[in-house]
Amino acid sequence: MKYLNTFYTFVFFVIFILTISVNTRGTIKSYTQFYKADKADSILIKNNLFNAALFIEKEPISIFLSYTGLETGFGFFAPNVASEYITEFKVYSEDSTLIKTSNFPNFKRKESLTRIKSAYLMFEEYFNDNKDSLRLKKCNIFLKGLALRVLLDEEKGKYVHSKVYLYHHPLLGQLDEDPEMIPIYTLIKSQKYTKDDAWKHLK
Repeated sequence: MKYLNTFYTFVFFVIFILTISVNTRGTIKSYTQFYKADKADSILIKNNLFNAALFIEKEPISIFLSYTGLETGFGFFAPNVASEYITEFKVYSEDSTLIKTSNFPNFKRKESLTRIKSAYLMFEEYFNDNKDSLRLKKCNIFLKGLALRVLLDEEKGKYVHSKVYLYHHPLLGQLDEDPEMIPIYTLIKSQKYTKDDAWKHLK
């Protein structure tokens, strides 16, 4: 029993050391490549802590880490957490009567909504000063597709007014100062589309 406990203790410390090494090396690499991308390689070569964990890339340790999933690491550096964007689509009839307000098109499968929401990160391009950017044009096409999908689902709908908001939830520090603070919605894009816009490419 004593030997078994010794074995378990040894295994624990091995895994602990490997986990710390993977996360330390990954954090240093991510931080350096993000903030000092132009000279990251030269900086990493001179970093003693980064080089001390180089053994995790050698066999058989690298094989062990790969099969156990420990090579992924959980201490990655995330300096720029993605912002959250919210869409709003208001469908109006020919006499400008509001018919429906929706945040997303009506998808039949939840997987479709999940995939669409993952693409919302491209709305970051609306902060791009280059109005001729291909990414910005792609973003506009994406928003137009969402808006027209909502519009075409309404038989009496004549046009749709689409809006994109940057959503900011109060930080913990802000809530300490103002517990009643509500989320902030900053409008970053507003565009109107009609049903004629859906068929322009066919004319």
